[in-house]
Amino acid sequence: MHATHTAVTVSDLEATTDFYEGVLGLEYQREFTGDDGVVNYYVGTDAGASLQFKFDPNADGAVDPSGIDHLAFSVEDVDATFARVLEESGCDVHLEPTTFDAANRRAAFVYDPDGYVVEFVQPV
Repeated sequence: MHATHTAVTVSDLEATTDFYEGVLGLEYQREFTGDDGVVNYYVGTDAGASLQFKFDPNADGAVDPSGIDHLAFSVEDVDATFARVLEESGCDVHLEPTTFDAANRRAAFVYDPDGYVVEFVQPV
């Protein structure tokens, strides 16, 4: 058994894909619209698991990202990735690059367009 994808609800599919594809570099995989009118849009990497964005064009208002703590991406250089993402997206910072000695990791956290926390992490 292995994980295939994580699904999150988004309020603006274009802003979401601009961030995840345009800024983070994830690749479009596929999409379909369900019988309920909800667009299901998948992005990912060659490494495996995908993200599924569920967008309901008939919904009004922002989504509530409270059920997800964060989405993590392994990167080669946390500091460089963090700086590039801030420059390209202007997103808000959750936590600047920090070394977590107990975990032997360096990580930084930003917010995506819907307020989901996105982590960039590397071993140290």
